[in-house]
Amino acid sequence: MATNINRIQVIGVTLPAKAGSLFQIYSNFKEKGVDVLAAWAYEMGPGNAQSHFYCKDLERAKVALMALGFKPSIEPAVHVETEDRLGVFAELLHRISKARLSVNATSAMSVGGKFACVFFVDPKEYQGLCKALGC
Repeated sequence: MATNINRIQVIGVTLPAKAGSLFQIYSNFKEKGVDVLAAWAYEMGPGNAQSHFYCKDLERAKVALMALGFKPSIEPAVHVETEDRLGVFAELLHRISKARLSVNATSAMSVGGKFACVFFVDPKEYQGLCKALGC
């Protein structure tokens, strides 16, 4: 499997950390035809949570989130997909470290022989991240 390293844009929102918050968003996404390729959600503290969505149609996702009263933000990120092999994540992190970049957030997963991850950095360091990873 070839390694694919792509610049992407992710849409994020702050939402209440309570039961049903993500269900409300995903129900609206389904109704509005928003195809979510990847997502992350986590509690930020008492009462607040954050969620990020990588969608096929960013504008459609933005409209769907705004219809629910959210104020979405767009963030650049880098998505990597390759074969699953021992040390692949460490190799990518090493390239970033050699460029003296700090990763603000990352997520990685391996399923069915494939490895995928996403990297977020400070927007001022985004071009450096892309250069370090070759995208």
